[in-house]
Amino acid sequence: MTDIDGITALRLREEPPGPPEEAAAYSSMIGSLRSFLDNLAAARTGPNDIAEVERALGELSRRLAAHAVPVSQRPYGRWSGSRNRGQALVPDIEITEQGHSHIEATVRFGEFYMGENGAVHGGAIPLLFDELLGHISFAGGRVPSRTAYLRTDFRSITPVGVDLVARGWYEREEGRKRFIRGSLHHRGVLCVDAEGLFVELRAGQP
Repeated sequence: MTDIDGITALRLREEPPGPPEEAAAYSSMIGSLRSFLDNLAAARTGPNDIAEVERALGELSRRLAAHAVPVSQRPYGRWSGSRNRGQALVPDIEITEQGHSHIEATVRFGEFYMGENGAVHGGAIPLLFDELLGHISFAGGRVPSRTAYLRTDFRSITPVGVDLVARGWYEREEGRKRFIRGSLHHRGVLCVDAEGLFVELRAGQP
């Protein structure tokens, strides 16, 4: 990320990288990538299929490598108006309600996020909350911020492959510090609760 300065980094968070029709196509591609990762995690196949998939992935990788651009021009994770911002790092999140100080979403962890015995890998859950609570920190035209800490307390197993309800809410603000909390439920059972501290960036700070 050395090709952009702090001011440009702030602007990248606010500007869409392309027209809406391109966003739709990009989001569809990311959806196909998610499906591939889930199927990869769920499959057990033989050497011939493995070699074929490897060849196909190598060809696609080379094709994309030919279109590499500087950070300031990359669309990945920057489609603010599209589902999951056009990225596949975090689980699939469908925002159902969002205001200036709260958010609610339906979340589904695919097979790719499996730890074992049908439970989501514990390391994937902070990813979810960093994304979800970050939406609130940026809501309402607030100055961009960065995560200072994120605490997740596991209350019960978080299952893979089912719809979960995730919530986040603005708790309080102290100067540049924004304290935001969240929860994750499955059929009314609390799976995880979380607390994050987001610190407002100073002018020019990356």
